[in-house]
Amino acid sequence: MPRRILVADDDTVMLSLYARIFAGTDYSISQAASFAEAAALINSNTYDLLITDLLFPDGVGTELIKLFEEKKTGAKCLLVTGSPAQLDPKLIRYEDQYFEKPFKLEVFMKAVKKALA
Repeated sequence: MPRRILVADDDTVMLSLYARIFAGTDYSISQAASFAEAAALINSNTYDLLITDLLFPDGVGTELIKLFEEKKTGAKCLLVTGSPAQLDPKLIRYEDQYFEKPFKLEVFMKAVKKALA
């Protein structure tokens, strides 16, 4: 059974990029274009990994991470942002959970594989 990933980003270009990144892999991805959509998907489905943007017009990715971690013990999350100045360093426990846009694909995929190992 493929590992399930939820990708949340309000930028349609980024969502298209994630679709291309994960096409042809053993991962099954679901996409959310808003905070509300991502929260609904988290509440109604089970995922192995959450990849989220930091800033949404209707919320913040760190709140999605909290919701995801409350639902799934040992949840794995990656935070991707184009606004690093908005990031509270206390919210990221490990350096490899945080990526600034644009990110290096090899480093990002290594983090995905590590999170899902």
